[in-house]
Amino acid sequence: MLINKTKWIIILALVLIITSLASARTVSQYYVRSHLEPGLELQEALNNMAASDSYRFSLQSGFTVDDRREVISEVDGEKQQGNTHIKGEMVNTPVDIYYLDRTIYNYDSLANKWLVIDSGTSNSEELLISELNPLSNFRFKNINQVEKVKFDNVDGMECLLVKCNPTVESGLLDNLWKDFQYLIWVDYKNSIIRKASLTAASKRSDKTNLEINVGFSDFGKNMEIKAPMISSSNKK
Repeated sequence: MLINKTKWIIILALVLIITSLASARTVSQYYVRSHLEPGLELQEALNNMAASDSYRFSLQSGFTVDDRREVISEVDGEKQQGNTHIKGEMVNTPVDIYYLDRTIYNYDSLANKWLVIDSGTSNSEELLISELNPLSNFRFKNINQVEKVKFDNVDGMECLLVKCNPTVESGLLDNLWKDFQYLIWVDYKNSIIRKASLTAASKRSDKTNLEINVGFSDFGKNMEIKAPMISSSNKK
C-alpha cells in the first residue's frame, strides 16, 4: 500500500513539474511576442536577407484583368554568392536559366540547345528580370508604417506577419504599378523572411492588379551553381 502511495506521489510531482515548465514556456513566449517591434523586426530581416550568401526560393507572379487571372511566371530558384539558377515557366514558356559571372545561359527548348549571352553587367537587378533576384522586389526607399497582423507558422517556424505600404526602389515596378501593399512573414527568432507577397495596382488601367508571392528556404546552405555543359557553337 505504501509503495502505491509513493508511486502516485512521484507521478503527481512529475505532472506538476511538466505543467510548470509548460506554463513558464508560455509566459516566456508571450513576453517575447509582446515586446516585438514590427518595424524593427522587418528592417533587421531585410538587412539579413540582403547579406545572405545563399538561399533557395520559389516565386509566382501574375496579374488580374477584370477578375481574370493571368500567370506571368512560376519558378524555383537558388542563389549563391551572386550566381543564380531558375527553372520553371515564364509567360507559358519553359525556362531554365543560369546567371553566372556576367553571363546568361538560357536553354532554348524549341532549338534544344543552350544560348550563351554576355549580359554586360555583374548585377542581376540590371537585367530587369525579377525572377533572377527576388529580393529586388523587396527593396524600399522608405516604409511609412509597419503593422503587425498576427503570428503564423511557415515551414514549422513561427513568424510575425506584418503589413506595410512602402515606396519601392525597383524602377521596373515603380514605372508600371502603384499602391503597393506587402505582407511579409518575418522569422523573428532568426531575423529572416520566410515568405512574402505584394499586390499593386496598374498605373495604366484601374482594372489591372499585380500579385507576386515568394518563399525562401535553405539559408546558408552550400549550393554548387555551375554553368551547363555546352559546345562553342551555342555562344551568341
